[in-house]
Order: sequence, then C-alpha cells, then structure tokens
Amino acid sequence: MRWVEDRLLELADKDGGYREFNARVVATADPATMMGVRVPRLRKLAREVSRSDDREAFLAELPHRWYEEYLVHAFVLNETREVGRAVRLLDALLPLVDNWCVCDALNPRAFHDEKALGGRRQEVLLPLARRWMASEHTYTRRFGVSVLMRDLLGEGFDPSQLCLAIAADNGEYYVRMMVAWYLAEALVTREHDALEAIGSPGIDPQLQRMAIRKGIESRRVPADTKDALRRLRR
Repeated sequence: MRWVEDRLLELADKDGGYREFNARVVATADPATMMGVRVPRLRKLAREVSRSDDREAFLAELPHRWYEEYLVHAFVLNETREVGRAVRLLDALLPLVDNWCVCDALNPRAFHDEKALGGRRQEVLLPLARRWMASEHTYTRRFGVSVLMRDLLGEGFDPSQLCLAIAADNGEYYVRMMVAWYLAEALVTREHDALEAIGSPGIDPQLQRMAIRKGIESRRVPADTKDALRRLRR
C-alpha cells in the first residue's frame, strides 16, 4: 500500500534516534525494516487507514515490508468487532510476526465485547487460546497466552488455565516471559490459585523465578502476597 508507506516516511523521526532505540528494544526485528515512527503517530495513521477505502486491501497485503506497517496492521485489526473475522485476520498475520511488540499490540475489540462473544466468553476464547498456545511459532504461542491474561482472568477464569499457560512454556524466552507475566497478573485477582501454580513442583525453575520477580516488582500485587513469593523463592 504505497500511500501508507509514504505516510510512514513522513512520520518517521528524522534524526534516526528513535529507530536506533527501537532496534535495541525490539531485538528480534530486523533493524533494516524500521523507519523510526513513534507509536502515537502509528495509532493516528491506523485510524486513517481504518476510515479509508483501502482498509481491507491493506489488511490483505501480507507480508508487509516495514516493521511499522505490521504495527499499523495490528491497530487496524484491533478495531474488528466480529469474532470470526478477527480470528481469520489473526491467523493470517500471526505466522509473520517476528517480535514481541507487534505480538503484544494485538488486542481485538471483539474479544472484549460480550455481545460479539454471545455471552460465552470461555467457550469462545479458551479453545482459540489453546490452539494458538500449541503453535510451534514463538509469537503465535505468546499471543495465545496473552488471550488468557487479557480476556480470561476475569469472567471465564478457571484455575486450570494457569496450568495451560505453564504447559505452553517451551523454553523460548519470549514465550516464557509472557507466561511469567500472566502468572504475575493472576496474583492480583486470583492470588490463591496463582501462588499454588507458581509453587507447583512441575513448573520450570527459571519460569518460577521470572514469575516471582515480576510479582514482586508489580505495584498491583499486595505486600503479603509478595512476602509469600519471597518464601517460595527461598
């Protein structure tokens, strides 16, 4: 989509500093694909694309050339309000994602809309999360864990989901970090179940350490829960 690429070139920081910063932070993306466009500008461009007649053509135009195009794609996709369509778009995009930033930007409105979910949050989203977590592709698997964290820690939660997340840990850093993040988030609203999962004998020791560290560092986890985590660490 030539006009999107032209807009990205217009919006990029001219001194290259932000591009270099991104290359360090988003370590697995190819720096040669980065223009250096800040996220607020990408969100604004995504709104332009969403309102344009080229929205569907842009979403169909895969693979993209630029890292920032993938982020714009994620932000446009997020506006999808129908679950089936969101899933089809995700299944087309996820195998091409090569970094945590684009992966974590994916958060479709349809997954938060009770009307779109037909009041069946767990029945609709849990099988999808399980399918994505079974993928051999790092960022598809990471996204599956993020669905558990973002969409099923409230209504639709079951303690068995913590075990599913732990089972999704395949030793890859960016998958393991998402599982640890999920376990730390679970400490906020599902303290007993999360502590039990983090302390379970079957959990990988490194994953356990990462989850404990993230829980202790979180400002949302109560002090007494952090004390419990420190006891687990010892």
